[in-house]
Amino acid sequence: MGNKRVNIFQLLTALLVGVLLFISGCSPQMPTSAAESATTVDVAAAEARDIYGSISYSGRLKASREVQVLPQTSARIISINVSEGQGVAAGETLMTLDSSSLQASLKKAEAQVASAKANQVTNQIKLEAARKSYERTKLLYDAGSVTQVELDDAKLAYDSLNSGSVEAAVAEAEASLLSVQEQIGYTSIKAPVSGIIGRIDVSVGDYVNTSNTVAVISDPQELKAEIMVGESDIAIMKLNTKVNVYVRSVGQEPFSGTISSIASVLAADSNMYPVTITLDNAKGEVKSGMYAEVSIAASGVQNALCIPLSSIIPDNGVNVVYSVTEENGEMRAARVEVKTGINDGNYVQIVSGLKAGDKVVTLGNTLISDGSLLTIQSKEGEQS
Repeated sequence: MGNKRVNIFQLLTALLVGVLLFISGCSPQMPTSAAESATTVDVAAAEARDIYGSISYSGRLKASREVQVLPQTSARIISINVSEGQGVAAGETLMTLDSSSLQASLKKAEAQVASAKANQVTNQIKLEAARKSYERTKLLYDAGSVTQVELDDAKLAYDSLNSGSVEAAVAEAEASLLSVQEQIGYTSIKAPVSGIIGRIDVSVGDYVNTSNTVAVISDPQELKAEIMVGESDIAIMKLNTKVNVYVRSVGQEPFSGTISSIASVLAADSNMYPVTITLDNAKGEVKSGMYAEVSIAASGVQNALCIPLSSIIPDNGVNVVYSVTEENGEMRAARVEVKTGINDGNYVQIVSGLKAGDKVVTLGNTLISDGSLLTIQSKEGEQS
């Protein structure tokens, strides 16, 4: 009886194994691992080139010739005749101020001049009469017909009319009239120089006085930026040296600038030296007030082995690049530690770790690791 039970158990076990083997044979075969995917990257070859190290400074650009427009009298603005960005000529009217109160003063001053001149005419008539009277009295006095007192009275009458007080009154009235006319002229705010309206600081209806800047006129064909340079770098600065000026809001390519002035003393309350960079802006691409980065060459190496700066990845105190190797027809990344030299903001010198012609990953290098499978993308976007 015991042997019979064992046989039944063995039979059931064999049947179970058979069923499992049958099910396994009928099921689709599952892959043991997923296919390795490639990372698309850009590459560049290490090559010899002249490279110049640089130091960078920043500052705001403004027109080299920039004039603030100030009113010459106090009044309310009734019209603005120009707009920002508009070109103007010297003497052109920019704004008009209210002159109504001055017009009343003008009429009063004109009346005073007219009255003073009328008094002058009357005085001239009286003066001529007094002169003739004095001359007759003098003849009579010489003939003994009148007394000394009568002669003195005639002389006094003539002298009082000939004192010049009437002429002085006319001159004073005319000066007052001229002053009012001048004040009325000031109600037309004119451009002191030719240039471009860079900024308008007021609106119609604003009350302005002689301390208010109402507009700024600039000549944008030449811009300047003042940078502050420390003691360690001031010796590098040389007058008339060409420098690169980056205005990122306009584009990535640098503009050509020139060191036009170098201060010989420190700026007030500072341990920095002001240095002025002048930028030719004849095409008008750059606007006054834009932020600029000034790159000044500090040292240089000719025929240096260089790669794009974007290839470098700092890693625990060392610089790493991923070079491209080929294995069995596949492109793979290889981690390489390199020693670098100077850089110019775009390229970096390689002192050791690479040789000319080695290809390094410039874009996508943060997405890969040593041994990663690569798909190389050319500059035109084609893949290989």
